[in-house]
Amino acid sequence: MIKEIQFQRSKQMMFAMDEQYQVIGQWPCKDDFVPGYNAAGDPRGSLPDGTYTSVWAEVTNGKYGAPYGNFYITSNDPRGRDIHGGGTGLPDPYADYQGWIPTYGCLRMQNADGVELSKMIIEGGNNVVLTVIK
Repeated sequence: MIKEIQFQRSKQMMFAMDEQYQVIGQWPCKDDFVPGYNAAGDPRGSLPDGTYTSVWAEVTNGKYGAPYGNFYITSNDPRGRDIHGGGTGLPDPYADYQGWIPTYGCLRMQNADGVELSKMIIEGGNNVVLTVIK
């Protein structure tokens, strides 16, 4: 059963680990972001390195729109930088493998990969740790 997810920035990969910290899944994940400032005037930046607790997921089937794709993983980052698929401006942001486009600070995965990871998180009790490292 899944215990932790880990984004390794240097590899641009997301890993799922079980209770023994063995890798039970891995997928490409990008942290590219659009330069600029958020609504509060703070500079945009990717989800910072660190440990995030009580992380949960949902399979959305597009209910949040094209920018977010077919799943959403909430990191509990105070600035709302989470993990999702989709991408406004892509030919089909709901496709299983929609392609890549920068976010405003969230991590982005391909829809099919994110749905698979979300299901693992949900089946494991919908409460995991996310670690973001270099």
